[in-house]
Amino acid sequence: MKKLAWVSLISLVFLTAMAKPPEVVPFLRPAVKVLTQNTKVPVLLPTYWSDQTKKSKNYMTCNFQAYENEYRIDFLSMDKPYPPNDSALYNPRESSKMGDLFGNVGTVTSVVRPKNFVFYKKKNGFDLWIEPKVRSMIHGKKGKWTLLFDGDHGEEPYEQADELFKYMKKVSWLKKMDMNEGEIFIRGTRRAAFVNVVWETSDGFVYNFFYKGPIKEAVKIVASLKKVE
Repeated sequence: MKKLAWVSLISLVFLTAMAKPPEVVPFLRPAVKVLTQNTKVPVLLPTYWSDQTKKSKNYMTCNFQAYENEYRIDFLSMDKPYPPNDSALYNPRESSKMGDLFGNVGTVTSVVRPKNFVFYKKKNGFDLWIEPKVRSMIHGKKGKWTLLFDGDHGEEPYEQADELFKYMKKVSWLKKMDMNEGEIFIRGTRRAAFVNVVWETSDGFVYNFFYKGPIKEAVKIVASLKKVE
C-alpha cells in the first residue's frame, strides 16, 4: 500500500507540473512588472525562444518601453549578458537586433493586392496572386488573413509560402489566439527571413511582431505568446 501511495503521489506531482502554464522566457522576465504597470494594453510575451547561446555565445536581452496606449520591446543578441534597458543597449549594432514586438490601441490596415497581380493558385484555402513580370511577389488572401511574400529572385517567394504554410499548419493557424484580423509579410529567404506578423484582437488592440531568422522560428515564437499580468 505504501508503494502504491508513493507512486500515486509522484504521478500527482508530475501531472501538476505538466499542467503549469509556460513561463515567459528568462531574458524578458525582468520587464514584466514594468510593462504591465505602465500600459493599459494587454501585454503579450513569448514563452518560447530558440536558445542560441551555446552555438554562438550570444546572449539575449532587450530594450523596452511602456506608455498608456502602447508598449514596445526590441529583442537583442549580445556578445555577453546585459540586463534589460542597460545603458550599453541604447545604441546597439544593427546586427544585434533580432526583432521587436509592440502592442497598441488601434486597427490593422491590410495590404491591398496590387491591380497588376494575376491569379496563381489556391493553397490551404488561400487565393494566391503573383506579380506577373518579375514573379518575385505573391499576395495571399483568406477571410481576414492577408499574406505577402517578397522574394529576391528565382523560387524564393514560392519557398517562403511553402515554409509558412508548413509551420502555420502545425499551430492550426494560431486559431487558439485572439486574432480578429491578421497579416503576415515575409521578405528574404526561408532560413534568413524578415518576418512581420500583425494582428488585431477582438477588443481593439493591435500587435506587431518582427523577427529576423528562420520562418519556422517566427511562427513558433508567435504561437507561444501569452498574456502576462
